[in-house]
Amino acid sequence: MGLKVALIYDIKIEAQESEGEPPDRYAELDSESTIIAIADALTQGGHTVTRIPGGPSALAPLQQGDFDLAFNICEGYKGRNREAHMPAVLEMLGIPCIGSDVLSLAICLDKPTTKKILLHHGLLTPPFQVFDHASDHLGPKLRFPLMVKPAHEGSSMGIMGASKVADEGALRRQVEFVINNYHQPALVEEFIVGREFTVGILGNGCSRRTLPILEVDFTHVPAGFNYIYTYEFKKNYTARHHFLCPAPIDAALAECLRQTALQAFAALGCRDFGRVDFRLSQAKLPYIIEVNPLPGLAPGYSDFPVSAEDAGYTFPGLINAIVDNAMQRSL
Repeated sequence: MGLKVALIYDIKIEAQESEGEPPDRYAELDSESTIIAIADALTQGGHTVTRIPGGPSALAPLQQGDFDLAFNICEGYKGRNREAHMPAVLEMLGIPCIGSDVLSLAICLDKPTTKKILLHHGLLTPPFQVFDHASDHLGPKLRFPLMVKPAHEGSSMGIMGASKVADEGALRRQVEFVINNYHQPALVEEFIVGREFTVGILGNGCSRRTLPILEVDFTHVPAGFNYIYTYEFKKNYTARHHFLCPAPIDAALAECLRQTALQAFAALGCRDFGRVDFRLSQAKLPYIIEVNPLPGLAPGYSDFPVSAEDAGYTFPGLINAIVDNAMQRSL
């Protein structure tokens, strides 16, 4: 029996850049084509779909719609808890929602807090320090090269070739850039020199499983990107052409990545679907650099659906598997 589904989203064309905001301010938001693809997939699954743009205007149609489920992919517009805004509204209204809950979404967008939880669970993540000011003292345990990132962003926002710094002068300049342009602290962590992987996860509890491991291949990417999966890389290069899936790795490393990803997913309370990103050190140790409980779903382009495609999922099959996971969990 089909469900009455509210598809809630933030779309790029509805977000206008304001003076003083960085060019990637709305990088997380979805394109119209992605929204159409998800709506079509849900319809193919036998569901009745109502499209609802996110933000304050969503409250009235959600209250009046008598929905069985919300397929929420809102990233939000403001604040370090923005990904949790719509799930909080849905929780208040008693509407079941796909994906992770308010707490997990808020934590995972806060990179320093995420890293502290990962470390508490004995999982590797690069050593780090949070800078509130460019003049803050650099701790003696951090070794160059370092990475400088906004502390509360996703979708590679604020990450560019210059984010990798080799000396203190470059560090200070990049920290100042992040603080001034993103109006938040800068996360400074050791740069892990090695290959980059992402592991998609689908399901809950004992049925939770990993998708084929994807490697980001920097072989044919200009040197100015510094072997970093930057926002510009995603925007100006066809990312799909730089994915190796399944990743060409041995069975032991693959199993290590899969088990570590599942542990991180569980440690942060994630649900239904998500993604864990790694860099592999020179000692062949996988360091977690990101846990994303709301991964991009652009068909044929975003990491998560590309991995799912290699696992045999059609795009409608993937979207409806996410719905099935959420409904089974909610029973």
